[in-house]
Amino acid sequence: MDKKILLVAAILGVTAIILGAFGAHGLKKVLSVEQLATFEVGVRYQMYHALFLLFIGTFTFLGEKE
Repeated sequence: MDKKILLVAAILGVTAIILGAFGAHGLKKVLSVEQLATFEVGVRYQMYHALFLLFIGTFTFLGEKE
């Protein structure tokens, strides 16, 4: 189960990075300042969730080896 958690964490992290770069470079001319700020908050929360899943997956993986 922990390998699946690590895989999901990696996918969510990469997605957050891609969306953050797209928001920073591709959406500046399309969205208003408020909309861009909301988008950035969503991307930040996705990265927090990815890091938390990475943390959980790593410690469950290490706990099984002991």
